[in-house]
Amino acid sequence: MRYPFRENLEVVGDGAGTWIHCSRCSHPLCRAGEDWKRACKRTTFSPAQAGPLMGDLTGTYLLEKLYCPSCGALIDSDLIEADGG
Repeated sequence: MRYPFRENLEVVGDGAGTWIHCSRCSHPLCRAGEDWKRACKRTTFSPAQAGPLMGDLTGTYLLEKLYCPSCGALIDSDLIEADGG
C-alpha cells in the first residue's frame, strides 16, 4: 500500500507496519502516527528571504524550512516565532 500524504511525503505500508516516506527518494522518516517533522533537516532564515514585504517580521519571526535528510527535497516551510520575539 502506498498513497500520498502531502507534497513530497507518502504513507507506505508493508508487512512490518506503516511508515511516512519521502516521495522523492523513499527515505523513511517515521512510523505513521509519529511526528515526521522531527526527522527532517531544518534551516531557518530571515522572513525577508521570502520577499521584501516580509521584512517587517524580522526579529519577531523566522522562516523555517524542513527538508528530507536523505535527498534534500523541501517538505514544509512555515513562519515560526523567533526566540525572545
